[in-house]
Parts: sequence; structure tokens; C-alpha cells
Amino acid sequence: MRTRTTAAAITGAALLLALVGCSSEPDDKPEDKPSRTTSTATAAPEAAAQACSDEVYAHISAGNQLGADEPRPDACTNIPEADYLDTLLAITQQVNKNGQDDLEQEIEDAASAAANE
Repeated sequence: MRTRTTAAAITGAALLLALVGCSSEPDDKPEDKPSRTTSTATAAPEAAAQACSDEVYAHISAGNQLGADEPRPDACTNIPEADYLDTLLAITQQVNKNGQDDLEQEIEDAASAAANE
């Protein structure tokens, strides 16, 4: 279950990055984009966002300090600042949630073991 939660969080962070990137342009700008987009054009930013999310998750899960003032992981160097900070926040929240879930499970297991004694 933890793997699914982690995968969902990383996927959610990547989607959040994609949505934030799409919504950052002003609405009054004339439409100069081609009417048809290719899958490679959208795949590269999503792959970069996923790689950044994975590396941030690995750093934070290992207990390494990673903050706005810390050097970015290598996979995140080409990510815009706002997107990187959103990823950092989302992954930190997910790692914290996973830790809370693990602690709650340990408490439940201990209470169950104590009740069976």
C-alpha cells in the first residue's frame, strides 16, 4: 500500500507540475501555438518532472535535508523554480504522511499485541 501511495504522490506531483506550467501564461496573449501538439513535446517536460520528483523523494526519504536554500538535485536543475518548490512541498508532505501512517500502524499493532496478552 505504501508503494501505491508513494507512486500516486509522485504522479500527482508530476501532474501538478504540468498543470502549473500550463496555467502560467496570461489569457490575453494571442494564440501563436500550433493547433496540434506532439507527444514528444509533452513527454519531455513530464519525464523531467518525474525524474525530479523521484530524486527529491529519494533525498527526503533518506533523511537528507532538502530545502529551498539547499542545492537542487541534478534532475531538478532545469525545472523552473516555482515548479521545483511545488515538487519539494508535495514530496515532503507525502513522506510525512507515510511516516504518520507507519506510526499509526505500529501503535495499532502494539495495542493489539497488548490486548492479546
